Order: sequence, then structure tokens, then C-alpha cells
Amino acid sequence: MFLKGSRTVIRRLAAPSAVVLALLVVPSGPAAASGWYRAVDLGFGGEARAVNSHGQIVGEGSVGAGATGTHGFLWSAGRVTDLGVLEHGEREYGRATDVNDRSQVVGFSVFRAGPEQSYAHAFLWQHGVLTDIDPASLDSMATAVNDRGQVVGTRYTAEGAHAFLWQDGTMTDLGTGYAGDVNDRGQIIGRNAMGGTGATMWFRGRVYDLGAPPGLDDWRPIAINERGWIAGNGGSITERAYLWRAGAFRDLGTLGGPTASVVDINDRGQVLGLSETAAGGLHPFLWQGGAMIDLTTRGIPEDVTVNALGNRGEILGTVGEHAGYYRLER
Repeated sequence: MFLKGSRTVIRRLAAPSAVVLALLVVPSGPAAASGWYRAVDLGFGGEARAVNSHGQIVGEGSVGAGATGTHGFLWSAGRVTDLGVLEHGEREYGRATDVNDRSQVVGFSVFRAGPEQSYAHAFLWQHGVLTDIDPASLDSMATAVNDRGQVVGTRYTAEGAHAFLWQDGTMTDLGTGYAGDVNDRGQIIGRNAMGGTGATMWFRGRVYDLGAPPGLDDWRPIAINERGWIAGNGGSITERAYLWRAGAFRDLGTLGGPTASVVDINDRGQVLGLSETAAGGLHPFLWQGGAMIDLTTRGIPEDVTVNALGNRGEILGTVGEHAGYYRLER
């Protein structure tokens, strides 16, 4: 049972009333950063946001000949599928943010209410159909989907930002806050404005305050894996990267400078992020087994902004100005 045996006090909050670039790294063995990474260009301008266990990549870009805007895409075994947008027209825009192992894709697409006013609505793409899953909100975006088809994200109403869970056509309002990620157990992590430290888990109809690292008032959960491990960032002036595991916090350290931040965690417990070096540069890192590896020593350029980490060690970011990926060569 998640949260059982926690060494940090987990406070139950009120039940809910009702939170780039294209770069993929595929390791050929268990040591995820023990080789050299080679860039593979997908051949079109854009950014990748997520990858599933089958190696399918999603993001946004100019994916068609004569493209008039930015659309969400699904890349699978060398084939690119344009996911389209909810509304065509001038400055049309769509972004895919996550994909599950059933090839269901979520994200958001912009539509225009007038010449100078636009909104975004969360979408689900499956079987070639793009569906607006939150037509009643002012703005909304879907940030993650698990293999059960549960979609989480944030919707904006007249009352402000609310976290949501959508499944099989039913929208559940989780209350004030932002939902950023969900695992296959249905554990949702994000931020809640109802009190406590703000770092929040929604699970089986309850809302939990995840506490905060020692010496901090709050932190920002970013990603959760299937083990229930959470990677996040804390600190306002000097940001540090943290791993939350069974209620205990671990500072992941830095590459020699004062700051570090995480962007993702995979099911193997590897954490991806960025850290300052002693010389003042900002380098991508992979943390595994208690050690932080500087990925610029493995062939990944210093100036990339890494964005996601797959279960096979894939690291998403940019390859030049194109969507692409870095593959690990042994």
C-alpha cells in the first residue's frame, strides 16, 4: 500500500470536491549511461515530449508538407502521424504531451474565440480521432495518461485552476490545484492550493500532503514512476533536485554548482535533469544508483534542454532544430 511505513508525516487533506525538444536515448544494456550517445534526426522541425515502452514518441512540430501551423505528432518506427488540431485556421497549434502503451495520446490544442483571444482545450487522440475532452472549460491541458486510459491535467474555470482526472468520458474535478503526472496505480501528483506544503497526491478518492524536504516549506513534484517514487524540485533561490521515496526525501546533489532540477523519472528509478557545474554551465544529467552522471561526457550537447526519460533510458530533447533522438552506442 502506497504511503505505508512513511518516515515523513503524510497529512490527509480534505477529500477532493468533486501540472523541449526532441531527443531520444535508447540504451542497449542495463547500464544506461555507460556508452556514447548518437543523434538521430527525425527529419522535421519540432519538439518531443514523451515516449512509451514501445519507443513511440509524441510532441509537436511542422509535420506535413506545406504545414500551416504546429500540430501534435506520433512517431512510431520511422512513421510520423500528424494528430491534427481541434480548430484549423491562422496560427493553429497543437501539442502532444504524453503517450501510453496503448498508443493513446494526450495534450492540448488552441482554438480562437476572436482575433486577439484564444483558448486551449485538453485532447485525447486514439484510433486516428482527436477528441476535445473538456469542452466546458475556459482553458485546459492534459499532461499525462496512464495505461488504464486515465488522463490528468489542469482546467481553468471562473473559480481558477483545478486539477482533473478524465476517464472513459467522465471528467472528475480534483479541486483547486494542478495535476502533472499519473502512474498505472492511479496515483496522481501535482500541486494543491488547499493548504499544507502544496505538494500533493490524489489517490483512491483521498488527497495527501507529501510534506517537504528538510529546511523547505514546499517543493514541486514533477514525475512519478510505477514504484510510487516521485522526482521534484525545491527551493526558490537555489533550486535542488529531490527524490521522494516512501515518505523520505533524498537530495540528488549537483554536478559541482549550486543548483539542480529534475525533469523526469522512469520505472527503473533513473532520474533525468539539469545541473549547474562548478564552471557555471548548465549540463544535462542522469542520476542512477546514487550517482549523478554528466551526460555531456557521454555525447549529449551542453546546450540541449532535456525533457523526458523513457523506461529504456530514452532521453528526449532536441537534435539541432529538428525533432530527433540520441541513441546509446556501446
